[in-house]
Amino acid sequence: MGARSLSLFALPALALLAGCPAPKPAAQPAMAKTMAERVVADFEAAVKTSKESYVALFDFAAVGEFEILLHRYDLNGRLANITEDEKAQFSAEDGTPYPAERERRNVGNFYKILGQRTVGTGGCVAGEPRTQYGTLLGQTYEELPDGTPPAYETLRTHVNGWLARGGVIGMRCQGGKGGLALVFTASDHARGYDLITIYDD
Repeated sequence: MGARSLSLFALPALALLAGCPAPKPAAQPAMAKTMAERVVADFEAAVKTSKESYVALFDFAAVGEFEILLHRYDLNGRLANITEDEKAQFSAEDGTPYPAERERRNVGNFYKILGQRTVGTGGCVAGEPRTQYGTLLGQTYEELPDGTPPAYETLRTHVNGWLARGGVIGMRCQGGKGGLALVFTASDHARGYDLITIYDD
């Protein structure tokens, strides 16, 4: 604009001369958060608010698919120390996802023992998962062996697609105990993401 522009320093003086209040300085924009920081901040706020707010962060249909898929990889050696009962349970599964209502109850049961324990009084930060299993939650799920029930391929495709638009976050809080691995994926509603599983980390 060259010589036609007025100095910002001159505006308050001109306003005073004209009998008008000086213009207020423009508000500084808030520091942008990364998606991981947003997810952790939302989780902390939700846990502090209520169980219902915490539960509302999850897509329970996705949780039901993810959990059944994890069982098959755990059975195949991803988790080395599964019990004989777990082996029998996981072997009997055919890739049918857990119902969303079942996962809503289960994740709700974690509100106190994982959510409130970890958040405590707050001060939560995002980082990398601490445990190997937490890290593995966010990695690509490779093809399963021949003989695996075909429904697992649908689950694998879905989960890999969700992870391609999200990932896993390690969460720690100064005012709490322990940590969490939160897995999220982008969504098209106002919040912009959903949690699709939660694990102790």
